[in-house]
Amino acid sequence: MNMSFDLHPAPRVLHVDPDEDSAVVLATLLAPETHVVHAATYEQARTLLEQGEFALLVIDPDLPDGDGHTLIRYMRQTDHHTPVLLYSASQPMLHHQAHAFLPKPWTSPRQLWRTVSHMLGLEAMLPART
Repeated sequence: MNMSFDLHPAPRVLHVDPDEDSAVVLATLLAPETHVVHAATYEQARTLLEQGEFALLVIDPDLPDGDGHTLIRYMRQTDHHTPVLLYSASQPMLHHQAHAFLPKPWTSPRQLWRTVSHMLGLEAMLPART
């Protein structure tokens, strides 16, 4: 019997964005190197953060039930040291709370992949993607 064990499970990425199309694109782009969990609202994201650890938070701060910047402050207050990528169509007022910012929809899939893989430290482990 040949059993395979994954010694390096895919890092979990929490994507907080009310746009379902954006969620599908990001999850597809980052698979299989990461496991993307999607939350469409502030409350869903906060619940997911309370339930488990994430290696990265990708967030569009314009949420239907709250402000994404409030979610980032909540994370920092609860001792979450998770890196944050703001991925938004509007220039964030409080971009200094995040580790990176990419404008949506003008960022290419390649740039999004490079930024996420850099933030997760995946570049050295993966072959170059085109």
